[in-house]
Formats: sequence, structure tokens, C-alpha cells
Amino acid sequence: MQVINVNSVSGRVAGFLAIIVVVSVSIMAGLGYIKLAGVTEANSQIRIDRAARAASSILDHALDGQFTVIRGEEGRPQALRLAPGTQQDALAFRPLYDDLLKEIGATNQGAANLFRLNATAATFDRFATTFRKPDGSMPPPMSISQGHPAWTNLMSNQPHMGEVPVMGRMRLAYLTPIQSPSGNVAGALAVDVGWADDLTIARDELRSTILVASGLLLIIALGLGLSIVSSALAPLRKLATFANDVAAGKNDDAVPYTDKKDEIGALAQGLSRVVDLQTELRILAYKDALTGLDNRARYLADLANVTGESLAGGRNWVLIHIDLDNFKDTNDAYGQKAGDALLQRVGAVIKDAVGTDAKVARLTGDSFTVLMPKVGNANTVAATCKQMLDKLAKPFALPQGEVLVSASMGLVSLPKDAKSADEAHRNAGIAVRKAKEQGRGRFVFFAEEMNEAVQKQIVIERMLREAIDNGEIALFYQPQINPFTHELMGVEALARWHHEELGMISPTEFIPVAESTGLIIELGTHIIETACRQARAWLNEGFDFNHVSVNVSPAQLWQPNFTNLVKQKLEKYGLEGHHLCVEVTEGIFVDYSNEKISQVLANLRQLGVILALDDFGSGYSSLGCLNQLPIEQLKIDRAFVADVHRDPRKQSLLRGIVALGQSLKLAIVVEGVETREELMMVKLVGCNSIQGFFYSRPVPAQDLIARVAEIAKETVETVREKAS
Repeated sequence: MQVINVNSVSGRVAGFLAIIVVVSVSIMAGLGYIKLAGVTEANSQIRIDRAARAASSILDHALDGQFTVIRGEEGRPQALRLAPGTQQDALAFRPLYDDLLKEIGATNQGAANLFRLNATAATFDRFATTFRKPDGSMPPPMSISQGHPAWTNLMSNQPHMGEVPVMGRMRLAYLTPIQSPSGNVAGALAVDVGWADDLTIARDELRSTILVASGLLLIIALGLGLSIVSSALAPLRKLATFANDVAAGKNDDAVPYTDKKDEIGALAQGLSRVVDLQTELRILAYKDALTGLDNRARYLADLANVTGESLAGGRNWVLIHIDLDNFKDTNDAYGQKAGDALLQRVGAVIKDAVGTDAKVARLTGDSFTVLMPKVGNANTVAATCKQMLDKLAKPFALPQGEVLVSASMGLVSLPKDAKSADEAHRNAGIAVRKAKEQGRGRFVFFAEEMNEAVQKQIVIERMLREAIDNGEIALFYQPQINPFTHELMGVEALARWHHEELGMISPTEFIPVAESTGLIIELGTHIIETACRQARAWLNEGFDFNHVSVNVSPAQLWQPNFTNLVKQKLEKYGLEGHHLCVEVTEGIFVDYSNEKISQVLANLRQLGVILALDDFGSGYSSLGCLNQLPIEQLKIDRAFVADVHRDPRKQSLLRGIVALGQSLKLAIVVEGVETREELMMVKLVGCNSIQGFFYSRPVPAQDLIARVAEIAKETVETVREKAS
């Protein structure tokens, strides 16, 4: 027996035919069923109406003078009213009632009952009936009480027509209230025409017939439809199988049915043309157009295959992720054509270095990957990577000029370092990042602690985001002191994070995370807001702090609304521009033109804000920029101060930097002064502003005023003694 696949064409056609049959039969049968149900309902109403009329008439005729039939507009009995003085006898059992009720039951082909109202219990108690036990004796007593379908109507002195429960089934009955001579309800006459479900036998039989007929027609329609459509679509199934085999590379035969003149033939001819283009399409799909190496799609497929092979106990593999360092510089200096030529040359070098058994791919931009069978130990792999680095380190002669490049490599051993293709790719990226952090131009094997560091960074990022939202980042303030007079020259605001579970988290740990994730924008805004608020509080207390310095990252500085943000905070707290000092590092000179730097800093200077170049000499230094940019303060990094009294070269450098800054009329702040000897050397070169542990560590805002007062009272000798 053929199984119907509902997703196939034949299955859908057969299903469509089945739906048509079912709908057609359902409509025709439904109309007949509705008509029969209506006729059955009408006949039932007529029968029970006639039964009620007949019962009241028989009772009135047989007991002439005791009952008066009260009829409605249509002649239907509404009540039986007792004659005066007859109520007690009329509503008590007497043998005559047995005969009358039997006659009524026989006339209506049903049953009849008489009930008397029990006013105390509010029930209608049966005292005469046509029902009998199987042995002919009277049935047990029965009452109509609250909850019975007819009780409410009878208590309201109204007749009831409808189904009523009798012995667990329903009978179609008419109950006529019996009234006292004064018109109050005193009892009831109940007649029925039999069991309610007996009256709907024909309707139920029709319903069963409809279901059986519909099922048979459906089976016939499905069988015929499936047979016809399946036969017609057999060539289509064969073509589908052929296409799947071709896609899987399992079939090189000619496409069948190309000689047919119908739709199947047209489909076969189209498939034939697709097969002819298969090789070319495969090349286009899996090759990088620029370098001729495998592309990202091919790499991901190969990575999944070799990962599965290594996990299954086959060959071990090594994944090498290669990123060129500062490739953007080549594009910027020589143009995109030179960059493309360089990528082609790099791809050739990598392919030549790893051999023919390796799979080399270009992911995107300046990223390459190598999947190489692992032969030998880690030293063998390391030798291959070193060979690649050496070849890449040699100058590339391009038509546009000679180019020097370097590369960072991350290595993952399969299956040791990863249990899936996704994990291998991710871990290789982590290893590349580590290689770049270590200085670039090198290779690094993945280690689990690298992943732990990444996961830790993710945790810190999440906690930092919550800390910023909840205002948990506090500011400590470190004074800048004139070593000659002990006067306060300014204070620097430094972010401090106390986590309720982890304790103090160092800025060296969370600031890099903030910069790499973009949270530095929100964090920087919070710091400026808090520093300005504290500055206003100090002014209100009469404390002359001179200015408060805040560090601003390049990412924050280049925000289009940064100048407006600073302006809004100054205005919000009623501060003058000179109350705030914005410290920038030499990182602002990377990837940005001097013109853009000048414009941003000039906008800040228009607000009166003091500008300081922080950590001078520790990074990308541009002496020309010191003369061109509106810098007012130069902060010398601790690298030039640490143990300066022991190093004549450091002393010369320190003198030169101070002399350079003073010649440009810049205020000089020396950072990181911690010992008496360092202090004396800084004073010797003429610097009049010192920030460091020698005078004070960063302290909470509420402690700063007292600490500055202590410093002002101390003599130089006292400070020396304390420091020593």
C-alpha cells in the first residue's frame, strides 16, 4: 500500500480532491440533516401540543364540573382550574384517576402523571401515574422540586413544555398547572409523548449515514486521485532524485526525459542546463575572487568536516587564524588596488608555506585561515608559523611602492582545544586577540585560560553595565600640590568601583572593558556629571579647588554631542569653564586628522574648559601638535619619574620635557611622585604641580578638604618624614 506524503504534489492534489468531496457531501447532507432536524422538532412540538390538548379535554370531560380548562389564544391549555369545594378530593388519589391517566397515556402514546403542591416543601408530589414497576406495582414516590426544568414555570402558575428527566433519561412533556378555585397553583397535570431521544432516531440515523457515506467517498477519491496523480508525477520524482544526486556529486549521467514535449520535458531540459553549469557554480560558491583561495563558506564547511574527523578518532588538525597587522595603513597610503595586490601576495606566501595538504582560505578583509593536518608535535607547527611570519616580514615590492606588513596568528589544536567547529573558530579568534595584545607579529597557541579571561570580561561588562545604571561607580579625588608652597593646584577625579560581593575592582580591570564594549560613553558621562556636581558642592562650601580634572577617552571625545554635553553639565551646576579640566591621552592622534582634533578641542576651549594632555610621552607623541592644539596643561607620565634620581638619562628626559612644556607656556603636572628623592628631583627641574602618593592617595570627596588642609599645614621636612 502506497503511503501518502502530504508534502508531495500527489499528496496535495489527493488532499484537495478529498476536501472537495468532503465539502460537497457535507453541504448536501447538511442541508438534508438540517431539514430533517427541523421537521423532527416541529413534529415533536405538534405531538406534545396535541397531547396536552387531549389530556386536558379527557380530564375535563371525565370529571365534568370539577375542572375547567383555561386555554390561551391558540387554544393550548394554560391551566386546569378546580371548581369550588372540589380541591381536596380532586388532588387526592382515587381509582378513577388510574383509568383516566391510562386513557390519556394510550391516546398520546406516552405517560401521564398528576401532582399535588406541597406548599411547605415547595414541591409537587406525584399522587397518580401511568408508570409501573416491572411487576405491575406502583413506582416509588416522585416530586418536582427546585432544579427541575418545570419547577419554576409551575411555581409561577405557567405551563411548561420541553424535556424533563425521568429515570436518568429525558422525556418530551407538557405540564399544565392545576389551580385552586381562587386561581393559585395547587398541582399539575403532566403528559408526555415518550422518550425524547426516540423522537430523534431518524435524525441520528441520517447523521450516521452521512458520516459513513462521506468516509467511503473520501477513501474512493483519495485512492483514485493518488493513483492518477502519482502516475503522472513519476517522472518528476525521478528528476528530483537525479537533481539530489547531482547536488551531492553522486551522478554524472545524462538527465532523463529531455526528449518529452510536455512540462516534464521542459523541466528536464532546464535541469540539464543547470548540470552543465554545476562545476562553474561550485567554483564561484567556494572560491575567493580576489586571491583564488577558498572563501568563508568553504572554510566553514571544511572546519566542520575536519572537526568531526578529529573527534571521531581520525587525523588531528591545527586551525591557524591569521590577521594582518595595520593592513588599513596600506590602503590609506597607497590605495585599494595596492591593498588588493598585497592580499594576493600574502595569500600566495601562506599557501606556499603550509604545503599542499593544508586548506587555505580568506575569510574577509585581511583575515586568513589555514586548516593543516597535524604532523609531529607543537614544535613542528611552531616552525611552520615562524616560517610564515619570516616570509611575511620581508618587504613586498608593489607597483605603488615597497610595503612592510606583519601578522598575528592564533592556533587551535583539534580535537584538544575544541569540541565543535563553532568553538574552534571562536577559540582561534581569542588566540589571535591574545597575539595582538602581546605586541603583534607573533603566533599564540590557544589555552583555556584565554577563554576564561574572555568570559571574565563578559561578566565584568555585565556587572559594569549594572553598576553604571545603579550609580555604583564613585569618584575619588587626588590633589595636585605645589611642592614649593603646598598650595592646591587642582584635583583629578578618578573612578572607583566597589562591588558588593567582589570588593574593590581596579580601574585597570574595568576601564579597558568599558572602552572595548562602548560602555566608556555612559561611564564618561556619569563621571563628568558626578565631578560637576561635586565641584558645585565644594564651591557652596567655600572650598577653592581651582579645577577638577576628568579623563576623557577618544571614543567619548569623538561623540558628536560631546561639547554640548560638557556645556549642559556646566550650566546645570552653575560652573565656569575653568572649573573643569578635560584630560585627553595621546590616543586621540590615532586614526584622526589634526584638523578634526583641533576642531573638537577648540570647541571645548570656547567653553573656557582647561585642556590637558595626559600621560605625555607614554604613547603616540606628536611634538608638532603641542604647538598647534589648544593644550594648556601637560601631564608627565610616571614612567619618567620612577627612580629618576638614580637614572641620569631619565633626568635629562624629564628636564627636556619640562623645558619644552614651559617654553610653550604649558602648565606642567608631574604624575606618580611617591618618594622624597623623586620629589626633590621634580622640584629641581622646576615643576610646580605634583600629583602622587607622596602627598595623597585618591580620597573620597568628603575627605579631600581635610587632607588638603593637612598638606597645607605640613612643612617640607614633615612631608619627607612621613614619606620615608
